[in-house]
Amino acid sequence: MPGLLWLGWIDRPRCKACWGFIAKATSGHCDVCTREVAAMGGICRLCRRQASLIAGPGNKTRVDLTVAARTGHQLFIIGTLRPRGGSQPQLVSAEPRPSRPHRVPARWTELLLFEMPRELRGVSSKGPPLDPQLFVSLSVRAAQMTELRGWPPRTLGSVRRGIRILCAVHRRGERIRASTIAQLTHTAVPATHVLEVFEELDVFLDDRPDALDAWCEEHLSFLASDVRTELDVWIEILRHGTPRRRPRAHATVITNLRSILPFLTEYAGKYTTLRQTTREDITSWLADRPYRVYDASALRSLFSTLKTEGLIFANPMRGIKGGKVAIKIPASLTADEVESVALAALQNPALRVVVALSGIHALPARQIRAMMLEQVDLPGRRLDPEGLNRPLDDYTSVAISDYVAYRHDRWPNSTNPHLLISRNTATTTTAGGTFWMNRLVKDLPVGVERLRPDHILEEALANGADPLHLAHVFSLSAKASLRYTSAVTESEGEQAPSTR
Repeated sequence: MPGLLWLGWIDRPRCKACWGFIAKATSGHCDVCTREVAAMGGICRLCRRQASLIAGPGNKTRVDLTVAARTGHQLFIIGTLRPRGGSQPQLVSAEPRPSRPHRVPARWTELLLFEMPRELRGVSSKGPPLDPQLFVSLSVRAAQMTELRGWPPRTLGSVRRGIRILCAVHRRGERIRASTIAQLTHTAVPATHVLEVFEELDVFLDDRPDALDAWCEEHLSFLASDVRTELDVWIEILRHGTPRRRPRAHATVITNLRSILPFLTEYAGKYTTLRQTTREDITSWLADRPYRVYDASALRSLFSTLKTEGLIFANPMRGIKGGKVAIKIPASLTADEVESVALAALQNPALRVVVALSGIHALPARQIRAMMLEQVDLPGRRLDPEGLNRPLDDYTSVAISDYVAYRHDRWPNSTNPHLLISRNTATTTTAGGTFWMNRLVKDLPVGVERLRPDHILEEALANGADPLHLAHVFSLSAKASLRYTSAVTESEGEQAPSTR
């Protein structure tokens, strides 16, 4: 039955030329490539073909039959050595390397005719590795990562099992894809830890799809080609910035796209390019928007960028006001709320640290999650989040000390430099995510977003509602400082007795 091999479609294990060469062979060993194959005069057919290829079509008298030992072999497909009709094209010969005193066997690599996605289901970790040298080097690297990350022995064993599975199906010289490593999750192997072992290696190929590109492909595929091209320019500038514009965060880009998506959906059938957008279309659409301020800001960013890049002739958002954001007046916590928060924080050491840092030091959730162990000086009673250098009170000091002891008992080998860690981040160097923080504080009677304003209002009352003092102590902007001082001033005015 015919099969697809390197030499093409044939109905036998060898082509006719190889059958004829075997019939005339005088030995079974090649002195050039040191293989146990049919040879004539101590040289196999593949080495002879390589010598002819290097010599070129113009040299028919003197051919160096040992050139394959220095250059390796160039595989070929059956029927391509002699072109049908016309003159044979001139072959470019590679410059031969200088001869070596001792012959070194070549490290053979099986080239790929075409690539197919790997399927790791059913692959046993007990199978022999196709590239033993790669398996040994990866095992050593996994042991080094264990010391750096503080992985427990069980995690190291699982990572090595995943490496054995990958090496059992990948041949020498074949690159291992991130999508293939992700399949190890079905075999109870921590694929994220295996990815850490392969990162920054030449054998690793990161083919993971970009989350933002996938979102755009899903939600913006209905747009006309010119509109999509103009949007891609804006998205590219938002993501990577320019010499005069800093790049935006991934969440900011998604928020802007979600804001303008209803506008694009409504006018998708009318526009073939955003140059057709008129001022009347924008004003009529913004009139009924519940979040007019944010939608107008996203549209202003879009059209101003396109105008700067020369993709539109005029900015239709010029002169259109989106309004002002409704200012929320911060409110203080009652005595009962403060007591209930303190009682709830006693149930979890990590939650007690969050309450202390948010309610006493007025740190936002972002700074709490990103705080490092080196920023806490317990003997010196100082706290230094992002260079603020604050004194450490008794409540926060005890809360952090108890949590550090709890962390050491729970994850003794963890090398994560962040103060707060979880089960998922204990064996990494990343900070805790927003999902983990939300689950941690969900049992509080009052949200963390109210603990921080309560302490800022208390500081404003104690210092005469000085906005400069608040901006310096809590790293607030001018508008945020005035918002707190205005809240304190209004509350004092309402409590003042009438003079009439």
